[in-house]
Amino acid sequence: MKNLRIKLLLSLIAFAVILVAVISYVNRQILVADIEKQVAMNKVLIENHILTDMQTIDNAHFYFDKNMSDNMEQELRKLQNDYRKNPAIETWDLQQKKQKHGMDIYIVDQSNKVIYTTFEKDIGLDFSSCCQRFSALLDERRASGEFYTDGIDISTTTGEYRKFGYLATHDKKYLLELGIDLLNDPVFQTFNFEKTAESLIAKYEDLVEVQIINAGGVFFDDSRLKKITVRDQSKQFQQYFELAKKKMEPVEFQKALHHGYIETHLFLPYEAETVRGESSKRLVYVKFVNFTKIEALQKNTKQFWILLSIALLTAFIMLLVINKILSKTIYLATFDLLTGVYNRATYIRKFDNLLKKRKMNVPGLLLIDLDNFKQVNDQFGHVEGDRILIETAMILKHVVKNNGFVVRFGGDEFAIVLYDTTEQQMQQIAEAILTQIRTVKYEGYASEKWSVLSVSMGGAIYHHVEETEMSLFERADKALYQSKNAGKDQYSSYAEVAADEDYSI
Repeated sequence: MKNLRIKLLLSLIAFAVILVAVISYVNRQILVADIEKQVAMNKVLIENHILTDMQTIDNAHFYFDKNMSDNMEQELRKLQNDYRKNPAIETWDLQQKKQKHGMDIYIVDQSNKVIYTTFEKDIGLDFSSCCQRFSALLDERRASGEFYTDGIDISTTTGEYRKFGYLATHDKKYLLELGIDLLNDPVFQTFNFEKTAESLIAKYEDLVEVQIINAGGVFFDDSRLKKITVRDQSKQFQQYFELAKKKMEPVEFQKALHHGYIETHLFLPYEAETVRGESSKRLVYVKFVNFTKIEALQKNTKQFWILLSIALLTAFIMLLVINKILSKTIYLATFDLLTGVYNRATYIRKFDNLLKKRKMNVPGLLLIDLDNFKQVNDQFGHVEGDRILIETAMILKHVVKNNGFVVRFGGDEFAIVLYDTTEQQMQQIAEAILTQIRTVKYEGYASEKWSVLSVSMGGAIYHHVEETEMSLFERADKALYQSKNAGKDQYSSYAEVAADEDYSI
């Protein structure tokens, strides 16, 4: 009964676990697919949003900063005329000239080194060493002798947002340059990509960083205390940056973090519609982290445990209901209804299990018959006969204790199966039963009903590997009939019966 309940509980638990696991797995796969689809859609929206906004900002600056460009050209031509009058640039008072128009002045020599400037941080800056592509562009501008102005650019040394204009001296010895800080420019304040980046990061949970990088590898980020370049990043970052710049196609790489988080580093090449110097080509660096997916999976895992707990609780409740419904049926299938000891079907099952352990144990079988039981039924009635059987079963259970179990085959036929025994131990148990029965017969309150009764017993123990329940039963049965033929009210061992047969031969 107990084993059946355990098996039933384990079966219900297994069913609940499998059902919940399958449902959760399917739901998880659907969830992951939906999340990945949504993330991919968001990624496309973000990319389009970024590139569109950059184009809008560039166009706005192109159309609205004409006045700024005109002023720069006008001031550069004044400097060009000053140079014609006084080519000894080292004698110029650059700070005084800056006060007139508010723009920083740069004097770049033929090696593309800043030899004089009002922007002290850039003194000695050598473009031929730090920025070879830009240095080549400066050579072209010096050779042409024309005025050039760039779009939104950044300071090579500080990373600040600036706008630059260039004009060579008539002798091509120097390149005159003016620079304007864009942070105070109303147009830049209105059309500022950093604001766009901040709004995108606030809108999309997985988006954690958006940065613009110029062709020279410098980040457009005026909020930092110092200039940040691609060279400050990991080798993998530098590798993919150069790949995107070379192919002018989006590239990305991923980096695994702890607890399942994954960083996606995306490089989006961008080229302004209107070519305006080195700043026309830029790369947008975008970093994603799979927060949405991890958060959803964590919720899914939590739901799994909640669902599993509910399923296990339901399985336990179902067990109680099934147990209540089947308890009587199970009891009848296991026990003898009158005496409460095991029935023959249970005896067969338990004995088979016992024989599987016979390498460690020596099972024994003791068969018991109540002698003259029919006389009790005839003389005192079947009700009293049933009470005799119940009391007999109680005596047998009391004697055997935990050394075995008691079985009623039917009528007045009982058996005791011993888990591990010897001839001597079986003899002692049989004598204890005889003593108990005789005590009830001669001293019990129902001695009158017991007066015609006695018990005959026959026992046999496991002998060899081929032993079966049937062969053991047959040997114990022979010993039982030996007791009956010898006058009843006694115990016989098959070992003794076999010895007598051998002696007779």
